[in-house]
Amino acid sequence: MFENILPALGSLMSGEHILFLIIGVIIGLAVGLLPGLGGVAGMSLIIPFIYGLDPGSALAMMIGLTSVTTTSDTFPSVLLGIPGSSGSQATVMDGFPLTKKGQAARALSAAFAA
Repeated sequence: MFENILPALGSLMSGEHILFLIIGVIIGLAVGLLPGLGGVAGMSLIIPFIYGLDPGSALAMMIGLTSVTTTSDTFPSVLLGIPGSSGSQATVMDGFPLTKKGQAARALSAAFAA
């Protein structure tokens, strides 16, 4: 079992998988910035593009997308008062009033630290 760890790690750290992970992160940031869209909607948007990829690259792109949507939906929650997903509804209650008072940077930093 342990003899398979190094070849698997080498396969995961290949340039192709890292590239698709970074592409997934960029797409996830864009999806998270749009109010109302979350990780599930982002996954449904990229399924046609990952259909022909090998499973490792497709999985890397999906992991990259879903890992950042919860972070990037903080921006519309705090700045616009529109929750990006169900997990950011509490951020709207505290962050948007601070934004209206002119303390958006403080609200964003508190949301990212939480």
